[in-house]
Order: sequence, then structure tokens, then C-alpha cells
Amino acid sequence: MTKLLPIGLALAAALFLSACGLSEADVQATVSVAEANAIATVYAQFTQVALLTPSATNTLAATSTPAITNTPLAAATTGTGPGGGTTGCDVMTFVADVTVSDGEEIAAGTPFTKTWQVKNDGTCDWSTAYMVVYSSGEQMGGPTSQPLAAAIAVGATGEISVQLVSPSTTGEYTGWYAIANATGAPFGFVSVVINVP
Repeated sequence: MTKLLPIGLALAAALFLSACGLSEADVQATVSVAEANAIATVYAQFTQVALLTPSATNTLAATSTPAITNTPLAAATTGTGPGGGTTGCDVMTFVADVTVSDGEEIAAGTPFTKTWQVKNDGTCDWSTAYMVVYSSGEQMGGPTSQPLAAAIAVGATGEISVQLVSPSTTGEYTGWYAIANATGAPFGFVSVVINVP
């Protein structure tokens, strides 16, 4: 009995449709539209499932992280020290290497003078109580600290120098120096870079 019920309903539907005067072409067109709608629905459902399913992502391989050094690289170009700003009392801007250009060759064990031209871009004059201080890298026999040779007023350009000796072995050497204010706080880092052939 339960098997005959669906067949009976199908026959009743067919008789009803034939009584309404639907032609075979109309029935076929209705079936084609129903098929197209069913296929579109299935595709939409597959798309939704695909969007909800996480896909594999490329993960970059681990790389080594460079070691932290005490070299104030940013300070060399901006004229400020680590943590320093570009405004305030003590602000220095590097202008030029007056002597010993970066990468210059100097024979082993040779004394030389490194001079930088700098500008006082702060709001305080630099008196001779300000110092040139060794910061990091290769000291090259230079002083740990020495007073400025002359005062540099706000907005003025001046020169700072240190007496150095090139190392006795071949290689490239970099030393960092800074200006320190009267309280000993360093700012305005500059570098000396030489090659010993």
C-alpha cells in the first residue's frame, strides 16, 4: 500500500497536468528550468562549503634574527642618539666627513685625525663643557672622552675631532663617537669607518 501511494500521486499529477492542457513541450521546459535551478542551488551550496573550509596557507620558513648590537645606526643619519628625538635642547645633525672618508684605506698602526662637521639643531648652546665621547665599536686608540675644542651655538655648524690610530691587523673597522652634554648624557652619534690593507 505504501509503495502504491507515490505512484498514485504521480499518476494523479500527470492527469491533472494533462487536464490543464499542458503540452509535452511545456512540461519539458518546466523540467529544464527546474533542473537548472537545482544545479545552481547545488553549486551555491558547494561554494558556501568551500568558503567555510580553511585552506592550506604558505608559512614562511624560520630565519635567524640578527643579534642586537650597541651600534646606533639610525643615529648616524638622523643626528640623534638611541631614544633621542629631533627636537629639544641637545640635537645634533651630521653634515660631512671633513677628514677620513668612510672606507678610506689607512696603513696598519698609523696615527690619524678624524674630523666631522656637525650642526647644533637643538635649543641649547654647546659649551666646552660638552664632550666628545667614545660610544661603541672599534675605539682605535681614541680617547674615552675629551672636551669640545670650541663652543657651538644654536643653529651653528662646527667641527669635532678625535686622534686615532689604525689597528695593527687587516680588515674593516668602525668606531662610534658621540657628543655628551655637560651632565654626561650622549647624543648625536657619528662614525669612523676605515680599511686596513
